[in-house]
Amino acid sequence: MEQKYKGSRDNKAALDKTDFINGILSVSGYTWLKQQCEYMSYGNDIEIEVPKEYAEGFKNRLECLVANELSYIKKDRRNIQITASILLAIGILWYFVRYYFAHTIVVHEITLVATWVFVWAAVEKLFFDQNTLANRRHRLLQLLLSKITVHERDSKEVCSY
Repeated sequence: MEQKYKGSRDNKAALDKTDFINGILSVSGYTWLKQQCEYMSYGNDIEIEVPKEYAEGFKNRLECLVANELSYIKKDRRNIQITASILLAIGILWYFVRYYFAHTIVVHEITLVATWVFVWAAVEKLFFDQNTLANRRHRLLQLLLSKITVHERDSKEVCSY
């Protein structure tokens, strides 16, 4: 069994004829390609194997799909920054409101908790959500720089458990 997988590498993704429609990479084929590359190391270059008859327009189609997704990521990052700024402003506002309107200890403590909730939501958006989008962006850029090779297999070699 080890001999069968001896030649396989961690940085190789393979597509077959079912991943193409009318000679171009389909959206489901693109999704399959991203799934294959999801756990590949960032340090290694990705190699994508495509069927010989679809190799000609593959790189252009891949660039188009990746560029489209990168534009959505850019929009999402901007939305995260705006949302985080609004949440931070609300948190700071609650901080000052508690001094002017919190005449009892209970109201004072409730507004303090509200302040920290909004500030934490802003921090979470900026540091965690932004990081997720940055990782997706990095993976897509890695796909753009991948090496395209040609194969003549008819189907995917799928392991079943």
